[in-house]
Amino acid sequence: MSNIRVRFAPSPTGPLHIGNIRTALYNYLFSIKYSGDFILRIEDTDLNRSNSNSEKYILESLKWCNIIPTEGYNYGGHYGPYKQSKRLYIYKKYYKLLIKLGYAYYCFEDLNKLNLIKKKSKYFTYNMNNRLNFNNSLTLSKDKIKQNFKLGLPYVIRLKIPTNKIIKIKDLIKNNIIFNSNNIEDKILIKSNGYPTYHFANVIDDHLMNITHVIRGEEWISSTPIHIIIYNYFKWIIPKFAHLPLILSFNKEGKISKRYIKYITYPILPIRWINKHYCVLGYKELGYSNISFLNIISRLGWNINNDNLLNIKEMSKIFNLNKINRSNCHIDINKAKWFNKKYFNNISDYEILNLIKSELNKHNLNYKYFYKLNNIINNIKKRIYFKYDIWPNIYYLFKTPKKYKKINFLFRIKNYKYILINLIKFFYNLDIILYNNILKNINKFSLKTNLLIKDIFIILRISLVGDLKGIDLLNIIYIIGKKECLIRIYNLYKFINRI
Repeated sequence: MSNIRVRFAPSPTGPLHIGNIRTALYNYLFSIKYSGDFILRIEDTDLNRSNSNSEKYILESLKWCNIIPTEGYNYGGHYGPYKQSKRLYIYKKYYKLLIKLGYAYYCFEDLNKLNLIKKKSKYFTYNMNNRLNFNNSLTLSKDKIKQNFKLGLPYVIRLKIPTNKIIKIKDLIKNNIIFNSNNIEDKILIKSNGYPTYHFANVIDDHLMNITHVIRGEEWISSTPIHIIIYNYFKWIIPKFAHLPLILSFNKEGKISKRYIKYITYPILPIRWINKHYCVLGYKELGYSNISFLNIISRLGWNINNDNLLNIKEMSKIFNLNKINRSNCHIDINKAKWFNKKYFNNISDYEILNLIKSELNKHNLNYKYFYKLNNIINNIKKRIYFKYDIWPNIYYLFKTPKKYKKINFLFRIKNYKYILINLIKFFYNLDIILYNNILKNINKFSLKTNLLIKDIFIILRISLVGDLKGIDLLNIIYIIGKKECLIRIYNLYKFINRI
């Protein structure tokens, strides 16, 4: 393929969800695979719902996902403006041409009246069967039309759908889809406020921006015949269409939607969304890495047959629209967690150390023992699914216990006070603690005092951690060192004497 140009065209009417990001990702992978262009276009013709906060969110979400447009809104290019509200002068030229050619018409009908008709008859559609029954430029005289304009009567511009036309869509995912034009409404192209509808602006922009492939969600299939009619009226080349399967909610009862994000209990946003009414956390704030997130959503409908964590370049090499499922899909949150664990298993020791350093800064703790942490990096990697799992696995290395959660286990050991006293003596008399000799010295201590190793280990862990959890005990002893071990054992001894 040559000169491939695809686009991602979100509406700034709220946050992007995983379905939107998947659409952006698939377009981006397709453009990389064929050395094409990926365009970001903002479709902000819904004046009542569009806002700058959403535009900012779109840009920040794509940036976090490392989906970088070749050109488009905030990126520049030769086909701008890339925001539809800035392209009204362009749309005017083309809707006037459609009217001149007889493919569109002015409609002066009161929308409230039409809505009342629709309520009375749920099967009502404004189309070729009844268009001549209403006040429009097909039924009114030229003088009456001029008079309406002079009086400033509101109007919309509708597309004149042809009669008895079979419209075939050769979809790259769904295969052949057939529509009969008799079942299609005369859609509004220009609203009464002068702004274009999605159907009109979308086609004009895709043509003028030389879009070759339209990869979008399945919910737009019903709109595609309308778009094809407009392409045919202008005698333009029609791009190839690929409609992606829907992503269903977790209960599989309907597709995910940004309209209901504040009611959803599972994550569907890439990053946090904040407005004046509520805040919803995204995958980023919940502790997922961006590469894990991309691997999660890339598999929503795409048969990769590869459970490895792939970066965008690796994904693009194997991306194929023929491998996209036709059936709907839903996100598996357990699989998402598994991918994130895989991410932490694969990152470098240096990156883990930086994450630990970040946690220490967050808790205003110094870096004592930091140079010894290489000893436990692999142990930590095996335990963490998210960034926030790091702190529970390291805090006891940097904070002396003040509470003892499993103290009852201590009291089950008959001679626990005797063991504590001897442990204090044992650590006091140690010259230096080396990892390789800790177990050997504890074994000697056990034989000399006739104490069970398991009892010694339980008391040591409660002393040093404040709980019966944590990494290998020998590593804890090695990392915190002789002085801190003595302090912690003595603290436990004082604690039990106060009980």
